[in-house]
Amino acid sequence: MQTTERPPSGPPRPSPVRGVVLVAVAAVLGFFLLRAIDDSGSGIVVETATPTSDAAADATSPDSSDTTTAPIRPQAEVILIVANASGVSGAARTQTDRMTQAGYQAVEPANAPPGTELATTEILPSAGFEQEAARLATELGLPPESVKPMTDPPPVDLAGANILVLLGTDIAAG
Repeated sequence: MQTTERPPSGPPRPSPVRGVVLVAVAAVLGFFLLRAIDDSGSGIVVETATPTSDAAADATSPDSSDTTTAPIRPQAEVILIVANASGVSGAARTQTDRMTQAGYQAVEPANAPPGTELATTEILPSAGFEQEAARLATELGLPPESVKPMTDPPPVDLAGANILVLLGTDIAAG
């Protein structure tokens, strides 16, 4: 008579494959979590609605479009014009020089229309440059309310600039 030996009973031994799979899953989850919380952007985010297709553009449902975040342009891709509305002689040139040193492109400074004297600086972006105007306001130490819509027509010739800075007395002297 033949006897079959049985292994001793007890808890089953864990499979090494199971451990490898768990480590791989943890690594993948960690990668996605790190990407989700990565804060390498400027912190300024403006969402714009863009239709995904012609059918979506014709739809009347408010939920028919996607929202996407347009990337903020670097300073070197933004052209500024500083118009002196402070009454401080040479202030627009001084601010223009500071902004070009910060990496912005700038056209020749200008004077605001006669009779325009501002206590607080206003930043007026062309369409599509709202995020860059908000960043500029932050860089100049101005409140978000200093960013205002561009008037039509603009108060000065923009000479190809994307953002108009109407320089007030608040930062003209400093």
